[in-house]
Amino acid sequence: MKKKLLAILAVIVCVTVLLAATAAYADFGGFSGDSDDGWDSGSDSDWGSSWGDDDGYSGGTWFWGGTSDSSDRDSGCTTGDMMAFMVVLIIIIIVLWFMRKNNAQHTPPSVTTSVQRTDDSELTPISRYTEELDPNFSVSQMQTKLSNLYVQLQDQWQAKDLTPLRPYLTDELYNQSERQLDEIVKRGRTPHVERIAVLGSNVRGYYQRDGLDHLIVEMSTRITSYITDENGSVVSGDPNREKFMTYEWDLCRTSGLQTEPEGHMHSVNCPNCGAPITVNKSAKCPYCDTVITLDEHDWLLYSIKGLSQKTV
Repeated sequence: MKKKLLAILAVIVCVTVLLAATAAYADFGGFSGDSDDGWDSGSDSDWGSSWGDDDGYSGGTWFWGGTSDSSDRDSGCTTGDMMAFMVVLIIIIIVLWFMRKNNAQHTPPSVTTSVQRTDDSELTPISRYTEELDPNFSVSQMQTKLSNLYVQLQDQWQAKDLTPLRPYLTDELYNQSERQLDEIVKRGRTPHVERIAVLGSNVRGYYQRDGLDHLIVEMSTRITSYITDENGSVVSGDPNREKFMTYEWDLCRTSGLQTEPEGHMHSVNCPNCGAPITVNKSAKCPYCDTVITLDEHDWLLYSIKGLSQKTV
């Protein structure tokens, strides 16, 4: 009994450590996982664990520090057995604590793990935005723009280079995504996001806060995502299984700005050298390599929520 108990606990520790070593961000923002646990559309996600009477133990009573009856003597459980069990259990708790602490450090606040949609009561209908604030705003044009941006996010994630995305993300989101990507690179991992398709998007409404206009957009997409090591072996995910994802995007721009006429390219001046620049595919000034953003000219991706995932 003692050897079997210790062997089981040793396996648990090994699996826990291996999971900590192989966990990574398969798609941009690290939303897609290897299972659909906690990803029910329209409900809250619970990433914790519950321990109860049904977790593999039935009909017995645990006693800390000694035996209780003949069943303990028959199984060979002694005070030494329980002490060994407690030591291993403490090790597991310490490992899990460090894993949770590490995840808390690397999960960016703007890429939230909450799956609660923004409540409709917090939003103003998008029709009023067109009528009262921006007569040139087009829902269909915004949907096309965001579909292209979603694909670009995944492509640059695979390329391990987020620089071309710099004009379209807030400073906070960009810097946090860079840190995630750096973590992958340092561990010799490569993320793969394939079969990318935006199935639909819904501009739900807008709100205003701290001098910014915010759009709330719900997007449905399809991807396959997985991670490979330096040898090209898959260490997480599955290249043959499709994941149907639902996200909530929050975009922002300075209040008072209006949409430029269709076909207009954003011409800005480099904040470093003052050179006029047309921001399209490049995020850097071609004259001095200064990174350019559009925070005072166009919508930026402010935050992302993962709402649901279904793997088939």
